[in-house]
Amino acid sequence: MFIAATLEGLESITEQEVKGKTISKGRVQFSKEKDVIKSALFSYQLVKEFEFKKEQDIYKQDLKLNFKGSFRVDCNREGSHKFSSQDIRQTLGELIYKKGFKVNIKNPENIIFVDIKDNKCFIGLNPKFHTKRFYRIRNTLGSINASIAYSMIFLAETKKSDKVLDPFCTDGIILIEAGLLGCKDLYGLTQDTKNASINAKLAKVKINLNKESLEWIDTKFENGFMTKIITKIISPSKKISKSIAEEITKEFFYQSKYVLNKKGIIVILTQNKEIIEKFAPEFEFKIINFLEVKQGDLIYSLLKLKRS
Repeated sequence: MFIAATLEGLESITEQEVKGKTISKGRVQFSKEKDVIKSALFSYQLVKEFEFKKEQDIYKQDLKLNFKGSFRVDCNREGSHKFSSQDIRQTLGELIYKKGFKVNIKNPENIIFVDIKDNKCFIGLNPKFHTKRFYRIRNTLGSINASIAYSMIFLAETKKSDKVLDPFCTDGIILIEAGLLGCKDLYGLTQDTKNASINAKLAKVKINLNKESLEWIDTKFENGFMTKIITKIISPSKKISKSIAEEITKEFFYQSKYVLNKKGIIVILTQNKEIIEKFAPEFEFKIINFLEVKQGDLIYSLLKLKRS
C-alpha cells in the first residue's frame, strides 16, 4: 500500500487521481505506485500507521523493516507536538542503526519516512515529492501551490478542447497545468507577462497573454467564446480594501457572463467566499461545488460555478 499526502480539502480530488480512499485528513491510501501525483504534496510506500499520545509511542513500534542497503530517517511533522522533526530523525535513526542497518546521511539507498499529522503517524519508505514543477522558476507574490492549481483544473472537468481563461494569471501556473494536460486554447491577463512567459516557455506550453485589465475582456473576445474560467480572485487584505475587492469581483462576474459559454464552468480560489456568494447570483451564476482547502495557516475556498 501507498500513501499520498495532499492539502486538507483536496482529498476527494487525490482519491480520484490515484483511485484510492481517504484514511485521515490530508492522507489518501492507494494500491498502485505512481511516479507523478499532481494533486499531492508527496507520497510513499506505507510500512505502518498508528495513533500516538506521546513521542515514546513512536519508538515502541515494531516496524518489521525489510530493505537492503543504507538508510536515513526523514520526518514530516504537521500539528502541535512537544518534540521536533529532528528529535524523530535522530532517535529513530539510532534505533534502526542498532538493528544492524547501515546509516548514510548524505546518499542513502533508502529513506525511512516518518509522516506525522496531529496524533497520527505513518511510517513509510522512499518518499516522492510532487509539488515542485520543473518549469516554475519565476514565482509571483501570492501565487498558488501547484497541487491547488492542478486541482482547480481537475474540478473544472477541463478537456483538451476547452478554451480556458485566467484573468489574474500572475506566473501562469493554472494555465500551464491545463496546457500540460493537453489544452491548446489558453488565455491569460496579467499586467506583468514576464514570469508567465518564462514559465510557459520552459513547460513548452503556449499561452496567449495580454496586459489588458479585467474590464477589457468583452473587447478582446467574442460573446460565449470561453468554455472554462479558472482563477484565483483577489481577496481583501492589508493592501486591498473590501470595497476594492468587491468592485473587482463584480467586474469579474460581469465580464464572465459575457465571455463564458452558456454551458461553461468557472472555478475560483478565494479567501473570501462571502464576496463570491454576494455577486455570483447577480450575474446568474450559482455555486455547485465547494471545497475548503487548508495550506499552513491559510484557508481557501475552492468554488465551482455554472449559470443558474
